Amino acid sequence: MENKSDKTNNDDMSSVFSRPNLILVNLAILVVFLLIVAGVYVWIVKKNKGQVVFPAGINYLSPKTQEQTTPKTTFDFAKMAAAADWATYKGKVFAYSFQHPKDLLPLTFPNDQSDSVTFKVSDVPPELNIMFLVETISSRDKNLVGKPEEFATSYWKFFSGLKGLNNVSKITNEKGLVGYKATYIANSGVVTSENYFFTIEGDNDHMLHIANIFPNEGKGLFNRIINSIEYKK
Repeated sequence: MENKSDKTNNDDMSSVFSRPNLILVNLAILVVFLLIVAGVYVWIVKKNKGQVVFPAGINYLSPKTQEQTTPKTTFDFAKMAAAADWATYKGKVFAYSFQHPKDLLPLTFPNDQSDSVTFKVSDVPPELNIMFLVETISSRDKNLVGKPEEFATSYWKFFSGLKGLNNVSKITNEKGLVGYKATYIANSGVVTSENYFFTIEGDNDHMLHIANIFPNEGKGLFNRIINSIEYKK
């Protein structure tokens, strides 16, 4: 026979776990979770002030088909290229730097060991349209370490969307960096945009890799970026 005290305890437990109370508890948990997420977001924004941070970087530089597949941007690239007040961007992991128009906001990726950066200049997602990254040659092919020209020539082999080399030539930018300019052929037959590979003095396993992500009217701006690139230990 159930005594009175047991019945009272059961009634109390039923009250605690009633449907209205469970709803309130779940709402409280949801509010706490949202506050935590908001706090993390604010912290990331403050830490990376002046940059837009993406959750991950993908080291794939797609063929240049922007003239056919993306609308024209509203940027005045000629005006940007001629502006005197360019800003300087410095690598977070490697000691490279380059200049860029102040109106173009650098887009970076947290905890990215390739130290990549890009700009939003078309409808192509930034993580698929990276402009600058530091290539680790041994992660692509250990046999190409210390062979920068062969690495630039063979780069297409690392991507299923490319089928061959179009052209490669040796270059030196205005800051004295020596490297190679290459274009590749996509499976569709389209020739990619220019890819620049600059050597790093004293480091045979890394190269600076810059791809032209700009439309045709941004050619002068991109060339100015290329010529501003430096590497200082």
